[in-house]
Amino acid sequence: MYVRWIVRRHKNANIADTSFFDAYLVESYRDQKGAPRQRTICYLGNIRQIGDQFPTIEREIFLLRAERILESIDELSDSDRQEVIHDLRQRVPPLSHEEVMWAFTENLRWYRIWWEEHGGGPSDEELVRIVLSARGRVGPI
Repeated sequence: MYVRWIVRRHKNANIADTSFFDAYLVESYRDQKGAPRQRTICYLGNIRQIGDQFPTIEREIFLLRAERILESIDELSDSDRQEVIHDLRQRVPPLSHEEVMWAFTENLRWYRIWWEEHGGGPSDEELVRIVLSARGRVGPI
């Protein structure tokens, strides 16, 4: 099994330097005559490329969705699943530590601004409790 990438350029390529990458899980087999053929197993999703980069959040969403789709295919062995995930990550790199920290910080900044404009918001203790519960630890601080 392998990932087949279909790349489509933006309709107005002179204005938008954007391409769309569609990923398909494909398997090779031989037909009754012994001729090599390929069969599409499933569609794994798509991602935009702007210039020569995939946007940060789109990379993570694409990889999460593709992994969920792969997990839902019972006929796929664990080793094949891991190999396909590895192949996907070669084309669409997972987020780095720095990118995750930047996104987390920017989300907190957005919430702070929203709370300042609309009132409310959690206390410091509630924020710590939220973070701990997200890590699987619930209880007193």
